[in-house]
Amino acid sequence: MEVEKIFFNYDLQPGLTKKKNIAKGDNKPLVSIITSYYNANKYMEQTINCVLNQTFPFWEWIIVDDGSTEEGTEVFLNYIKNKDPRIRIYKKQNEGLAKGRDYAIKYATTDYILPLDSDDLLDMTYIECAYWCAITNPEASWIYSNSLGFYKQQYLWKISFDSERMKKDNILTATALIKKDKIIELEGYGIAKRYVNEDWHLWLRMLSKGYFPVKMNFYGFWYRRCEQSLLSQINDKNQEENNLRIKDLEKEAEKIEQKVIAKEYPSNNLSEKEKVFEKVKWDKEFNKEKLGKRVLYILPYIKTDNRTYKYIKEEQQEPIVITTKVCPYIYRQMYEQYAEVFDLTSFLDKENWTKFIYYIIITRQIDKIVIINSNYGDNISNWLKKEFSNIPLEILHYKENKNLYYKIIRKYKKDHRIYKKIFRKVKKFIARKDVKK
Repeated sequence: MEVEKIFFNYDLQPGLTKKKNIAKGDNKPLVSIITSYYNANKYMEQTINCVLNQTFPFWEWIIVDDGSTEEGTEVFLNYIKNKDPRIRIYKKQNEGLAKGRDYAIKYATTDYILPLDSDDLLDMTYIECAYWCAITNPEASWIYSNSLGFYKQQYLWKISFDSERMKKDNILTATALIKKDKIIELEGYGIAKRYVNEDWHLWLRMLSKGYFPVKMNFYGFWYRRCEQSLLSQINDKNQEENNLRIKDLEKEAEKIEQKVIAKEYPSNNLSEKEKVFEKVKWDKEFNKEKLGKRVLYILPYIKTDNRTYKYIKEEQQEPIVITTKVCPYIYRQMYEQYAEVFDLTSFLDKENWTKFIYYIIITRQIDKIVIINSNYGDNISNWLKKEFSNIPLEILHYKENKNLYYKIIRKYKKDHRIYKKIFRKVKKFIARKDVKK
């Protein structure tokens, strides 16, 4: 976590541009993205790109115009609708974010709901990882990931789930993949009397029923932090309303009688002893224009080894990288500029790894498989040759340059000490000047 805080690049935001070859599926979505829209033209273009750039094409996006008053709203929403047939627009009178979400859920045709505000962002693999996490953990009621704040405030949010802390502090964001039947059973978001904390209110009601989540171990959600949030604006305007809202939340928190344990990745189910070779039945149409040879790389982890990086960055190919060991997220950021990256430890139990690999090979129409320094890859290589005898498979083993990582850390610590020394000297100099005065 310390390394991630030091080197995380907040400029590498998802959705800054739209991909040339977006993935498209059939007309039967598996996930319903919902957005309650109100006067939100300013940042939404990037959010649109994030959705269109998703590696998982089996979604529908239901956007509800909650009585916007901004000039040009109708033109802008029509512009969004015409971008992709999977996007649908509805209009209603203004009733607030919670009612807007409930209105969208009425029109959702899938079993999973993914709330997404109009200025927030998703990692390009978010929906694909969350969906696979959900179907392999059917007892869970919702799936979420680590998150981060960006724009006016920058921070990484990677903490373990704690149902006791949830009673006093909302440690979750609103964006998660949620079972629709659970939301409907609990009467949606709009049952909350004070709409600002509608997501927290829902999580508390979930926990009071004993429903538990699964936490994926990657930064999948980007939360745009402006100078003043909606919550702080309302707190400043009406302290009395804020007190009432807190009472409502406390009332729901009191209903949680037992501690709820979340499942968190990486899971303990990572033993190398069991060899599980399973494939998955997947008959849904997956279309994505090929811009080059599509190569699947199976690695133990992503680090700063230049040889592997240059190999994967090679031009005229579309790389998909699968890793099987936990590694700092900052290296994933580096590779994601050129490749789809899936850290299997971050969202799947090991018994489901070969199912996912099989799914990737058939949906992406892989042209070549390359295994680099991976014991796991070596173990499944014969299975891969048998299942995909028509796809070339290459196994590479070479010594990695691990020293580069330590050089970067040492340089940071050295620079940090120098800057702290300069800062102390400047502070002492200013203090002496003040004394003389």
